[in-house]
Amino acid sequence: MSLFQIILLLSSLLLVFILYYIILPYKIIRSYRSKGFNTYFFPIFGEFKIWFDTFSSRGDSFAKTKESRQKFPDQKVGITNLGNKTLILIRDPQYAKDFFINPQNYKKVDVSNFGLYLVGGGGLVQYEDETWKRYRKIISNSFHYESLRSNISTIQSTAQEFFDKLTPEDYKNYTVIPKIQEITGEVIARIFFGEHLAKYTMDGKPLTTYAAEMVTELILAAFNPLSIIFGDVMLKYPILPMYRRLKSKIDRFRSLCFQIVRDRKASNCKGKDLLASLLETQESTDTEKRLTDADIVNEFITFFIAGMDSTGHLISMVLYNLTQHSEYYKILRKERENLYNTEKQVTLDTLQKMDEINGFLKETLRFHAPAVHTFYRVALKDHMLGGDFPVKKGQWVKPEFMAMFHDENNYVKSEVFNPNRWKEGNKKVDPYAFTPFSAGPRNCIGQHLAMAESKIILSEFLERFDYKMKNEKYELKMIQRFLYEPFEEMVFELKPKIKE
Repeated sequence: MSLFQIILLLSSLLLVFILYYIILPYKIIRSYRSKGFNTYFFPIFGEFKIWFDTFSSRGDSFAKTKESRQKFPDQKVGITNLGNKTLILIRDPQYAKDFFINPQNYKKVDVSNFGLYLVGGGGLVQYEDETWKRYRKIISNSFHYESLRSNISTIQSTAQEFFDKLTPEDYKNYTVIPKIQEITGEVIARIFFGEHLAKYTMDGKPLTTYAAEMVTELILAAFNPLSIIFGDVMLKYPILPMYRRLKSKIDRFRSLCFQIVRDRKASNCKGKDLLASLLETQESTDTEKRLTDADIVNEFITFFIAGMDSTGHLISMVLYNLTQHSEYYKILRKERENLYNTEKQVTLDTLQKMDEINGFLKETLRFHAPAVHTFYRVALKDHMLGGDFPVKKGQWVKPEFMAMFHDENNYVKSEVFNPNRWKEGNKKVDPYAFTPFSAGPRNCIGQHLAMAESKIILSEFLERFDYKMKNEKYELKMIQRFLYEPFEEMVFELKPKIKE
């Protein structure tokens, strides 16, 4: 091939790229703008660029999103792009309801699959249709009310164990998110997999720490323009060093998870946990009900990451918010003394009576929910959203949780942190205006466990320690990575309470 032919080929590819990824999506976005919609376009990055720019200028990836319903009160959607696709951002609870209760209108998109390479492209979070229903039925047994009730003691004893073994150095520099993640990761391991994770490490790090770092690296790689254009192909067939290193980490992590499953099978310990339920399917005479070791590892990773990461962040943000709203500290302490501390072994019934901490948790979720959106979904057919907004086949759709969480139509003085708004007798919030655990048939299967676990860990922490920010000038900046999380590490200084 001559130099001229090479130049001609490259020029043609460049023109196709410009047409496909810039001109055509821009024309679509501009057509919405001409109709009065709030729109934003940036080649390739689209919504990701909004996050980056807003964080750079405001110190919060979702500052503009939170203000969107105030600035554009009559607009139920926002319009942007990601790659060459039009992305419809749902900002209205009734539109969100329509989206959630009609999952048959959509399927997950390839850019979401990139982030799911860690779970082998499978697992409950990724499956669709009948396969999803089959897995959900198997797994739901471990989330029934009685199952949750029976595991309260495990959560409490795990929290007590971790807090009681803190060292004087931990008191001086308590890195709250990774420390709480160690507890939430261990809770998930003991409840669902019957394992004590302390005996498993990666590169000399606790499995919880390694997993959290790996997930963050994975999501940052997903923001790369090559990932947006080519999806999970970049990890399946890694050519560039960045992707090769990441794939190697993921493969090693998955290998260890296979080892955990093999160790459990070799132990012949049946048990009543999730891992036992999953392994039991391998004895079924119905081939449709059998799960392979790979299936089981995918679920292991899904629940370990979800249970460790999001719940750990929620608890950490509650502790941070208490440093900013100290007037609630006495209120929570009084409730703890009147309810939690009256039982040596706390019960689920007691936890459900703790209205003050429940309100504080919900308000923290409204302000700092770890998961502020669903996976991107592509429309499988033309349909009407909410009965009056046309969605075309091939367009991407996603609810904007933070827009709805800060909508004055649903929350009076939405910019004010007010746990009392959740008390009985106050204005009822539209259930689709508060969806920190998603909604509809595919809502978070572990949401009740997460709330119970949070109440226990917070109660045990507050029982043992007074605390403050180590850096009194710490400025909270929230960035969207894998989760919506603090940009800079939060470090507490703990002071053990003297028991009377």
